[in-house]
Amino acid sequence: MKWSQLKKRIEGGFADSVAGRVQVWTTRYRGAHDAEGEAWITIDKQRVSSMGTCSYFIEQHKEATRIREASGCLDHLDPEQQVGYFAARREAERIVDEKNLFFTLWEFNHALFEFLNLSIDDAIASDDPIIRALVMLDRRFGKRRLKAFDDSEQPPLVRTLYRFRCKAEEITLANE
Repeated sequence: MKWSQLKKRIEGGFADSVAGRVQVWTTRYRGAHDAEGEAWITIDKQRVSSMGTCSYFIEQHKEATRIREASGCLDHLDPEQQVGYFAARREAERIVDEKNLFFTLWEFNHALFEFLNLSIDDAIASDDPIIRALVMLDRRFGKRRLKAFDDSEQPPLVRTLYRFRCKAEEITLANE
């Protein structure tokens, strides 16, 4: 299936209250040596989430730099700082992986295809945070379920889209 068809099918399943306001996007960097790409989701043309190899490495670098600055291990050539310097990268990888939203373009597309073939109950129970995020926008996820849904243990993207959908549906959240 072509990307345009996949995008149309995914966005075509969005609830009327969010249709046209939320879009999914992808691009490929064909000039890059590995032709990797990025995927992102926008609400009212504002990017709320970016995924892809480049996003992953940028976030990982920021996190490692923050850890290195906090620990004072900034020089990988200094024997006294080497252990802390390389430990910061491993810790940054762990932190970024816990955020659970920095996927490759292939994984993003796979999640979209899988979402199309899942019942709403199976999608809600999915281990994939992209699939659970799409559930928040799906017309099959009605107002009753929205009101009963607990987003406290969900990844940031799921929470963002859940809160956006509730606002669009004029549902008051318990913690607001």
